[in-house]
Amino acid sequence: MEDKYKEANLKEYKHWILATSFRQHTLGSFIILAKRPNEKISDLTNEELLELKTVMQETEEALSQTEGFKPQRFNYLQLGNSMNQLHFHGIPRYDSPRNFAGREWVDTTFGGPPIFLRKDQESELELIKQIKESILPTLR
Repeated sequence: MEDKYKEANLKEYKHWILATSFRQHTLGSFIILAKRPNEKISDLTNEELLELKTVMQETEEALSQTEGFKPQRFNYLQLGNSMNQLHFHGIPRYDSPRNFAGREWVDTTFGGPPIFLRKDQESELELIKQIKESILPTLR
C-alpha cells in the first residue's frame, strides 16, 4: 500500500484495515481492506467474516454519530477490477445535502446506485485527513 494511502487508515483490526477512501463518492466514503492476501469473498474464513461484520457495524455506528455526516444508509461494493486484494468500498448515502470542509456535498443518486468516481478524481490528502479526524472520535 502506498504511503499516502496509509495516512488515511482509521483503524486496524486483526484481519482488516479500515481507511478513509481517497475517492469520496459521498461524504465519508471508506475502504475495508483484507490484510491476508485474498481476492475472493468465498475464500474468507469464518473468523474473517465475523470480524468483517464488526468492522461494518463499528463504521456505520461511527459515521451515524459523527456531526455533519449521519447518513441514512450504507452501500457496499466489492468489485476487484483493478486491485488484486479483497476490499470493500463503503459508501454512506444521504437524502439531503451535507456541509463539510467548506463545501456542500450532495448525494445526487440517493435511492439508486451510487456514482463511482474514477481514480483521477481522488481527493486531496488534506481533505482525507479532515474526514478522518472527524470520524475517529466516534469510532470504537
